[in-house]
Amino acid sequence: ADPDYVLNSIGELKLDLANNPNADKAFSGFLTGKNKKNPAVYIAIARAYLPVSTAKAMEYMEQARAVAPKSPDVFILEGDILAAKKQYGDAASRYEQAIYFDNKCKEAYFKYAKIYSRSNPQYAIDMLNKLIEMDPEYTVAYGELADVYYKNEEFAKAADAFSKYVNVETSDMKDLARYATLLYFSGDQDKALELVTKVSQREPNNTVLRRLNMYINYDKGDYAKSLELAKTLMGQVEDSSKLITRDYMYFAGTLSKNDLHKEAAEVFEKAVNMDTARVELLKEMGSEYEAVKDYDKAIGAYKRYIDQAKDVKLNDYFNLGKVYYTAGASIRPTEDGVVMTESDSMRMVDYLKGADSLFAHVVEKAPESYLGYLFRGRANWAIDNPQAPKLAKPFYEQAIAVMEKDPQKNAAGLIEAYRFMGVHYIGLEDYPASLEYWKKILELNPDNAEAKRMAEVLPQYIQQ
Repeated sequence: ADPDYVLNSIGELKLDLANNPNADKAFSGFLTGKNKKNPAVYIAIARAYLPVSTAKAMEYMEQARAVAPKSPDVFILEGDILAAKKQYGDAASRYEQAIYFDNKCKEAYFKYAKIYSRSNPQYAIDMLNKLIEMDPEYTVAYGELADVYYKNEEFAKAADAFSKYVNVETSDMKDLARYATLLYFSGDQDKALELVTKVSQREPNNTVLRRLNMYINYDKGDYAKSLELAKTLMGQVEDSSKLITRDYMYFAGTLSKNDLHKEAAEVFEKAVNMDTARVELLKEMGSEYEAVKDYDKAIGAYKRYIDQAKDVKLNDYFNLGKVYYTAGASIRPTEDGVVMTESDSMRMVDYLKGADSLFAHVVEKAPESYLGYLFRGRANWAIDNPQAPKLAKPFYEQAIAVMEKDPQKNAAGLIEAYRFMGVHYIGLEDYPASLEYWKKILELNPDNAEAKRMAEVLPQYIQQ
């Protein structure tokens, strides 16, 4: 249409620059006649070089400056070159100079804000709002503003800004998927689901839209549908690199809610392997293994969490102790009259001693709490001779001393501890001492059947 319009010719060469050894010579052919004084030509050549050679881009930028030393376009170009070299502070100063020479230079405002979007989000927000005030129709500013708000975790503001950038009918799927994501994180799940449902018709296999559909249905409590969507997403994504840690987390969650705990644990393992910093998922994994009574794997997961987490709470040690205790307590003869094997007995004791060690740690760190003492009592009672328990006695006594400071609040724990003491003294044939503890139980719960029976029977032994 216009063979003399050199910017198109420069554009053609730019597309082929990486494979064109004669680019220098070809470009120099445009710098003749009136073009020698046209800064736009030098700038176009510099921008053609920018993706492949910042040195060459800088060379033509300097020639543009020689022609037009106060042109904001030259300062913007220099800022872009410096930004490409990751000299962000210097780049920002060039954009600032462009604004100085043209305080209506929208591109300079935009790029200046973009430079500061990570290091000073509020400064970037202020600059973008200033640009929008200058030109409310400058839609790319809304897109960048949404990005800054998102990085600053101001999701509602991000969604509102992006709504002014995107058009549901005409925008591409990448922008529509981003808008749906912003709506989701802003908490507007209904609007997000409405958008996902509408635009999915254009691209049914879009990974982001499928992901959001799964998330939203899970969050709304439709676990069956969420699981169906999760299986579709995880099974049909051709490139697994498109999946993110949150996908595996939600998939594991839907499996768990559908009582598929073993599968959930295995998916949590994948999530941990994908993002090793998310060590809290190890506790989720442990909980799922615990649900299917795979105590060894549950213990392994909880121990990994304690070894790797930076902020381990005392409750984490306590919960691991409870898994050890449950594992030990679960080892019982399967039929009446069947004697436990020596191997099973050793496993049981190992679990219970592991539990006791962890509960001892809880006692050391929180001696004012009854829980460590109470669970040490439980663990040692399980190790003890059931007919004549004695190992657990000091721990139950310590638990009683703490719990009796508020008997009504700690009634359940006190009844357990009093019952142990009652059984313990029966084993020693100290019936008066035993009777006192059964009476204590009746003070807390007058309807306790076992305590009522013992309160009737023991006086007969005392009289004998």
